[in-house]
Amino acid sequence: MRAYYKKIASMLLSLMIAVIVGSFAYKTANSKIITNVPADVSGDELMAVVVEDFENAQVGESGWAIQSMPKPFTSADTEKKLKMKNPVPIIEMKLISGSPSDMNVQQWSLTGMGEKKDKILGIHFKFRYPGTNEISILPPLEIHWKEKKPMYTFNPNTGKDEQERGLELPGQAREISVWIHARGLPYSLEAWLKDFKGNTYILKFGSVNFVGWRPLKVSIPASVPQTYESYPQTRITKITRFVLRADPSAAREELMQETFFFLDQIKVLSGTYEVNFDGQDLHKVFESGPAPVEKKRQ
Repeated sequence: MRAYYKKIASMLLSLMIAVIVGSFAYKTANSKIITNVPADVSGDELMAVVVEDFENAQVGESGWAIQSMPKPFTSADTEKKLKMKNPVPIIEMKLISGSPSDMNVQQWSLTGMGEKKDKILGIHFKFRYPGTNEISILPPLEIHWKEKKPMYTFNPNTGKDEQERGLELPGQAREISVWIHARGLPYSLEAWLKDFKGNTYILKFGSVNFVGWRPLKVSIPASVPQTYESYPQTRITKITRFVLRADPSAAREELMQETFFFLDQIKVLSGTYEVNFDGQDLHKVFESGPAPVEKKRQ
């Protein structure tokens, strides 16, 4: 009899654990929008989507960019003074040939990226002084992840719609991964995420104090809003920067030496389902501008 009660208690405990875990699990992509075309099996589909492979990337004003904190001097009375006092004597970014040998190419890609691995993004910097130094790696000006058209965000400071820097994550994103090549220096990596409401979240990949190539990944909290109860249901989340942050407690020599990092293939695990209904693309007629006015015959 005692064994019977133990068995019942064990079953009840397992059921309670399942309920608790389920309450914290991600919701599926099933829509709250009622349409006459119900979701099929794709409603729960998760895909690994490459959002940047650097094969056709650019560096510069509209492409990938680099910043530092503290900021480097951009002007000085003399070249000698600039070299003596500049807190960041070296800071540069380049696209170069190379790839991680353990990284596989995509046989098929939703974004058209990840099918080659010939280019990587390299950064080179040096801080003159140790401390809470950081390097920001900024994405290009935002374009739609699928249609490749410029995307604009309202800036309350200027009162205008502006094309800000950002790397769009398709669907309802769950995880982000990136390949990093490091040289064993005391830095950590972060991704700054911005939701459709304008809120920013800092996601920590962790330490990059290792040597060689390694894929890093970070989960996106379920608390980050990515859906809305109107069409389109999925609202875009975007990466606004990656940050390499120095460990201020590390040895001075490590924080003041020339430093190199390399990045490749930024990928997102995402639920790409979107509601489907008859006439869902009719609004695109208005995106092409006003319709031509028909001329009447005299």
